[in-house]
Amino acid sequence: MNRPDFVYLDLGNVLLFFDHGIAARSMAKIIGVTPDVIKRTVFDSELQIAYERGERTTSQFVSILSEQFGKKLSVDELKEAAADIFVPNMNMLPVLERIRSMRIPLGLLSNTCEAHWEWILRMRYPQVLGWFDPIVLSYEVQRMKPEPEIYKIAAEQCNTPAEKIFFTDDRLENIEGALQAGWQASLFTSADRLLDTINSWE
Repeated sequence: MNRPDFVYLDLGNVLLFFDHGIAARSMAKIIGVTPDVIKRTVFDSELQIAYERGERTTSQFVSILSEQFGKKLSVDELKEAAADIFVPNMNMLPVLERIRSMRIPLGLLSNTCEAHWEWILRMRYPQVLGWFDPIVLSYEVQRMKPEPEIYKIAAEQCNTPAEKIFFTDDRLENIEGALQAGWQASLFTSADRLLDTINSWE
């Protein structure tokens, strides 16, 4: 693998660990149903995908659930319940420092929704703030990994030829999408493994 001119990182389970089960339990408590019902209604349906694709706003997302369960739900309360699911991967900080020391610019490429991104900014996680430009989020560009269009958008935003971009993600289908777009890419398994890859560029 050649030294890239630009590095894109995924967000979930790379920079921040997350657990949709926590959201399901928190949302279920507010709505008054079981977590399994939330899992089926939100995470195993098209609703979460539409939200991450930017086809539904947060208010629309909550309105759909309000209608489905016959209960007036607070947008702010449900948004917080859905978003308080992250734990920072502290092992990524040395990786980010190493990339910066090599003077390789960093970008963020993530499938995420408005509630999650607003929560992440609010929490000011050190693995996220101040490292990335551009930040390409599925709900903002209305495309999702591994769709070819999102890699094209990301390449245009960092103004770098496809073959000079490196990307890592914890999902194999997203890595395959990047490779098909002509990027260099490897599956994320741990910060240490990623650091080994980065050190091999010198």
